Parts: sequence; structure tokens; C-alpha cells
Amino acid sequence: MEISPQMCGSELQAKPKEKATGQERPGRILLVDDDRAAIEPLHIQLQIEGFEVLLTETGQQGLDLARSWHPDVIVLDLCLPDVHGLEICQALMTTSATADIPIIILSGMEGRDLPRRCRAAGGMYYVAKPYDPNVLLLLISQAAADHRLWHDAGSQNSE
Repeated sequence: MEISPQMCGSELQAKPKEKATGQERPGRILLVDDDRAAIEPLHIQLQIEGFEVLLTETGQQGLDLARSWHPDVIVLDLCLPDVHGLEICQALMTTSATADIPIIILSGMEGRDLPRRCRAAGGMYYVAKPYDPNVLLLLISQAAADHRLWHDAGSQNSE
């Protein structure tokens, strides 16, 4: 299957490439960042790796998509046009349907206590912009695998 981005409002949707096994769905990654030029290379690389990716530019859309689409990982910028990323992070962590989704904060903001504040708000990792794309891809892949493993184990225990 070919990757074919489609514009839907300010969300960018992409069809994932099929895995060789075809047995399980690819990981779902939600990117919430208003700087499309900065996040687009990551978006493309995640698609190449086989992830199903949604990209949105506003915090409210990010919250709505997290609740309806249930991604395996959220990559969240702090400086968004409508809501601060830490508020989004806190809202996701206080809602049972989204509290278990790993959040990777990706931001160009500076401050000695910023990583601590991100962690306190529910972020799993803080990655400063500019970032090493290989390191970020590794963090996303590991967080997605851990999230899916946790959910697979939980669904087997409930059967």
C-alpha cells in the first residue's frame, strides 16, 4: 500500500504502509504541533516506519483526536495557538480513557524546571527542539510498543 497523505481541515491523515506480517495494526501516533515545517520530517519518517499518523495544529483538536482515535503515543508541542501544551497534558492525564497514553513533549521552550513541569503534568519524556530525529523515533517506537504490550496484556487478562 502506498502512503497517501490527505488534507482534512488542519489534520493530516496518512494511510500506513502494510507490515510484512499483516497480523497487527501499526502503532498510532498523534502529532500535535503548530509548526508544520518542523514536524513534517518526523511525520514522514513515522509513515515510512509503518506507523499510522495523524497531525493536528491545535490543542483542542489534539484533545478531541486523543479521545476519539486512542493513539499509542502523543507527541505534543507546548506552544500551541489555542491551549498551552501542559494544560493538554494535564487534561489527558485526568481522563481515564486517555490517562495511559504516553506523551512525549517536544518543545523549543527553555527553562531549567521545564522538564520537571512536563513530567508533573503527565509527560513521559521531554525532548528539546531542535531534536535528533533518530533519538525521537526511538523514543516513539519504544513508547508505542510498551503501550500496546500493556493493552494486549490487559485485554488477555480480562478474557
